[in-house]
Amino acid sequence: MRLASMSLKNLNRRRLRAFLCILGVALAACSIVTVGASTSRYIRVMVEMNTFFNGDLIVVAKDVVVIQGFPIGGVIPQTVVNKVAEIEGVEKAVPMLFNFNFKPGKVSTVLPVNVSIGLPLDEWHMIIGSSTFKSGNLPKNDSINQVVVGSSIADQYGITAGSKLSLRGCLLVVSGVFNSPSAVLERSIIMSLKLAQEVYNYPMQINMVIVEPEAGISQRVVKNEIESKIYGVMALTDDERNDLTRPFINTLENWNLTMQGTLLVLSVVLIAVVGMLNVSERRRDFATLDAIGAPSSYIFSIVIIENLLIGVFGGILGILLGCLTTVFLASFYTTIPVNLFLLDVFGLVPPFYMLEIFFMIVGACCVGGIIPALNATRVRIAETLKSEY
Repeated sequence: MRLASMSLKNLNRRRLRAFLCILGVALAACSIVTVGASTSRYIRVMVEMNTFFNGDLIVVAKDVVVIQGFPIGGVIPQTVVNKVAEIEGVEKAVPMLFNFNFKPGKVSTVLPVNVSIGLPLDEWHMIIGSSTFKSGNLPKNDSINQVVVGSSIADQYGITAGSKLSLRGCLLVVSGVFNSPSAVLERSIIMSLKLAQEVYNYPMQINMVIVEPEAGISQRVVKNEIESKIYGVMALTDDERNDLTRPFINTLENWNLTMQGTLLVLSVVLIAVVGMLNVSERRRDFATLDAIGAPSSYIFSIVIIENLLIGVFGGILGILLGCLTTVFLASFYTTIPVNLFLLDVFGLVPPFYMLEIFFMIVGACCVGGIIPALNATRVRIAETLKSEY
């Protein structure tokens, strides 16, 4: 406690240098949090998209780009569903129309750029799963104009059950607003397949078929049957969907680790350089401690504690700045208002991740203070008197 108090006083006497050092550490921590949290969230969203159809095959147009089971563009005739259902080993085939392209327009009438999903009403459980409804409920029948929306969109635009929306000239009625742990579903609008085909002008067309194999039949067998008997489509198993995006996810993870490692090394170098300058300017102080018989371990501890305090203050400030930067960055790239992300800041930057970065920064500062601390223990009164006087 006494050493900590003395170290705080030492930092207070050199306020400008302490402030600049803390700011440098804070900026490093801020960058680590922003890059790490943004990248991790992007990866989480991509990975969770594959959980919707676990154990099922996805049939899409041949050579179309697929992200974790969801095609980007590409359409196939709806008649393909019947052909797939007739394949030996297929228990069920469900058509779906998936669209990323909502056009932004007037806030009061048009939904922003998000996700739309169209599929038969009796199969909505495949997407909604265990989601709970905030207001309203599922449509009672396959109505041509009833939809449900995720709570993130609803909160942004003040949508409740019974609200009316105009989307691409079609008048829609919101049957319910649901909460979901999925970031994708929170920003989605779900409607009947027929309505989605009308809204997006895809008459009798879909862009994917969800195929459930019969019990005991492997996905690989069903896949080969589908691709050999139906022209112009490809069937993707769980493993293949992961293989398509795994290299990209690995690249993101490696880039994230590289950035964090680089910033940590820069923090260590910054602390070491400033620490050595600080020790050089305080030779008299350390010589005085040596003259009164202070052990080397005492001097070493003072320097390390000062660096630890810089790490603590810089880490806390950096994490706060990093959280705010991550929120504004997420809002900028998604068109979602900042206040919605602020309410879910721990979803963007998990508390465990904050603690991890904090201890990494503090540890880096302590490591960076070892060389200056060792130099401080070598200061002797005789040498200081010769050089100073």
